[in-house]
Amino acid sequence: MDDLQAYIEDVALYFEAQGLPRIAGRIMALLLTCDPPHRSAKELCEELGVSKGSVSTMTRLLLASGSIERKSIPGQRTTYFVVRPETLQHKLETRLVQVVGFRPLAARGLALLADEPSERTERLQALHALYAFLEREIPSLLERWHEERDRLEEARP
Repeated sequence: MDDLQAYIEDVALYFEAQGLPRIAGRIMALLLTCDPPHRSAKELCEELGVSKGSVSTMTRLLLASGSIERKSIPGQRTTYFVVRPETLQHKLETRLVQVVGFRPLAARGLALLADEPSERTERLQALHALYAFLEREIPSLLERWHEERDRLEEARP
């Protein structure tokens, strides 16, 4: 297995741990690294060594989730797939915003157990403190990222 294939498998395992099927992760990894930055379903099958049915199912899943999009090239009848610009960034930002949603649930649990001994509430207290911290810090983290991303884009030739 060459280095790129090993990388594709590592990315696939990462996405699998995030809840995507491994083949979808392989498709994402290939589309993130290929040159030119698009592939047809046939090319995905050949390069990943997977069936046409798997590619069809997984590209539909990735299209529906907004991770990839279809691309056509003038003069060609083939449909290609590309990673949507900033899709992974957007998904991470969304996940970061959603993660703080547990803080109110931790607070509610603490309120329900207000008269209980601290041994019973210490797990919820720790989670509440963590999520309160994240709720305070994530907006500034995202703001700093957007500023850095803008600087990087301005510096591109």
